[in-house]
Amino acid sequence: MDPIMMLVIAAIIAAIILVEFNKRQNTKPVDNHISADVQQLYLLKAAEHKIEVIEDMQKSIGNANKTKADVETELANLTTAFENGEIPLKEFNLKLDSLLNNLDINNTSLAQAS
Repeated sequence: MDPIMMLVIAAIIAAIILVEFNKRQNTKPVDNHISADVQQLYLLKAAEHKIEVIEDMQKSIGNANKTKADVETELANLTTAFENGEIPLKEFNLKLDSLLNNLDINNTSLAQAS
């Protein structure tokens, strides 16, 4: 084969490879954005679960306990602060962990969900 024809074929193959590589590079940031959204959804679901567990534990504590009133107040303050955007989701989860630990020190398995 003529050397010029071989160079043209090599150039076409190189151009195709570069176009494919460029397409893959352009899709990478989108994949990272999706994985960040999944992490946020996981943290939100974990926070919802922790709130449900705290509310269930409050019901089982009884009405006469001072801790129950403190937990209710702190949970209301945390929820309001999160809804107003004063604290980020990750910090909200950490404070819920702390609240769970204060409520029931023996049950730390749920606090480790974050």
